[in-house]
Amino acid sequence: MSASPPSMTLRFYGAGGAFSRKYGTTCSGITLRSGHQWLVDCGRQAPDQLHAAGVSWHEIEGQIITHVHGDHTFGLEDFAFSRFFHSDRGVESVRDGGPRPKLVCHRAVREEVWQTMASALRYMPDPDSATSGRLDHYFEIIEPSQVEPPAAMPWARAEHFAVEGLRLVARDTEHVPGKPSTSLEIHVGDDDRTADRIAWWSGDVTVMPELLAELEPRVTVFFHDCTFTEYPGQVHGSFQALEALPEVIRRKLVLMHHEDDLEDNRARAEALGFRIALPGHVYDLVTGQRIR
Repeated sequence: MSASPPSMTLRFYGAGGAFSRKYGTTCSGITLRSGHQWLVDCGRQAPDQLHAAGVSWHEIEGQIITHVHGDHTFGLEDFAFSRFFHSDRGVESVRDGGPRPKLVCHRAVREEVWQTMASALRYMPDPDSATSGRLDHYFEIIEPSQVEPPAAMPWARAEHFAVEGLRLVARDTEHVPGKPSTSLEIHVGDDDRTADRIAWWSGDVTVMPELLAELEPRVTVFFHDCTFTEYPGQVHGSFQALEALPEVIRRKLVLMHHEDDLEDNRARAEALGFRIALPGHVYDLVTGQRIR
């Protein structure tokens, strides 16, 4: 009996929103068919989340960033410095010639990543060039292979990336007005029949029913941020808007980035067909099903 072909999986290290204390801030790991591991976002609790899971920064092939807020990026300094200065698990430090972890993000997001991290990362250990540090000293920057022209904002509407088995589209979506923020269309197909299949990751975004409906025929699973609290100027996936989506979308949708009021609303969400992400949950991205 032949072994099953390798799949692609996503593991939640943290599944909570910016202010969650129960469920941890955003950080998830994608394992490709090759076995390479990538992180999706790297929130302030990510260093402790990976440590608790027994995962070293040195096992991570690369980092994907959707946008710059602390619950998505404040773990990046730890990642960058750990890989630059330390060796672990047979992987040399970057300073001693080891590989730089790869970085994938929309170029408008990358600019804000550097704005956020420059005050720490520009200082290099070489006294002759003490403030010459750049983002590419710490990360191998992956440039987009294709760019879609701007629409409402001055930056590209979407950027396509392809690197060693990882293919995705970082698409400009609606979060905080005027701020670069992207959803991810992660390609999961491995043959001609499934070539256009994707898993979709919201980053942080208001509910965009037209986009979700357009993508649904190709999507195995939607991971969508969710807030159960309604407020003016909503910048996340309002549950009120999510529950109005068609059933065909709801049945594919996993609620993540929720706050600590989850249990007050869980029964209502599950009755509508939504699944709930919790730390430690693992999903098969090809089938869209939770496997652990």
